[in-house]
Amino acid sequence: MPNCNVYAKAIPMKTFLVPTDFSKNATHALDYAAALASEVNGKLIIVHIVRLIVLPVRSGNIVCLSEETEIDFNLELQKISSRLQLERKVTCTIETICQYENGPFQAGLNQVVQDKKVDLVVMGTKGATNLFDKLIGTNTFEFIKIAVCPVLAIPSSANYSGIKRIAYACDFESEETIFLQQLFSLAKPFGSEVSIINIHTDNELDIVVDEQIIRDITTRFSGNSYSISQIKEEDVVAGLNKFIEDNSMDLLAVSIKERSFSEKLFHSSTSKQLIYYTMLPLLALPEKPYQELLKGNNLK
Repeated sequence: MPNCNVYAKAIPMKTFLVPTDFSKNATHALDYAAALASEVNGKLIIVHIVRLIVLPVRSGNIVCLSEETEIDFNLELQKISSRLQLERKVTCTIETICQYENGPFQAGLNQVVQDKKVDLVVMGTKGATNLFDKLIGTNTFEFIKIAVCPVLAIPSSANYSGIKRIAYACDFESEETIFLQQLFSLAKPFGSEVSIINIHTDNELDIVVDEQIIRDITTRFSGNSYSISQIKEEDVVAGLNKFIEDNSMDLLAVSIKERSFSEKLFHSSTSKQLIYYTMLPLLALPEKPYQELLKGNNLK
């Protein structure tokens, strides 16, 4: 269990990172992130990760990458930055990075996150009929599973109009402190109200007493704007759908941990019922953010 005292006070997020492959989905996510960063006077980092191709030769290894390719990528990134400033009237600070990696995209992105002290990664999805279905097998979903900071997945149908109402779906079966710390850090600068939602079905067993989890939350996060709702439904997905529709949520947040509630949603056959999520960005909160590891190392 993490040292809860370390996370007693939420720190507002200010640095947003968007990886781009110059596709339509990435551009849409970039516009969304630029609006987020501008609202809180933050910093926007745009990164393009180039996978290095290494071919074996008799004398050793050689990297197949031309100088022209490097120039083209950096020029494209600069064009994106100029478009945001001139056309979108973005007021936040913008930095562009062309990163070269000979390993997996996800590992390279995590390294940039730590090097640049990023607070939130914003990525696009192929959102069409169902956000969860379209996440499976994509770079966004693969990164969410190993990310060392919160990740905001933006469906192609979602347009930024403020984040005033955030639904956090949880099962009240494990410690929530580390996830709520990250969530409130995002919510505070936007003045967001967090709705902590527990959908309880007859088929679920109470591994941890719900009252204990609620008591811990109210004790540790008394200075934050939130509400806690426990809803009895026969189906978890149906219950979440109804809550989101009835309360006009702007964003859905889930925790990413072993055997997590979010895994049940991602892999359940009932995920096709998540029709109201197609317009909602999905915020994935990691169990071990890099800030926690840095603080742990500093305490040694």
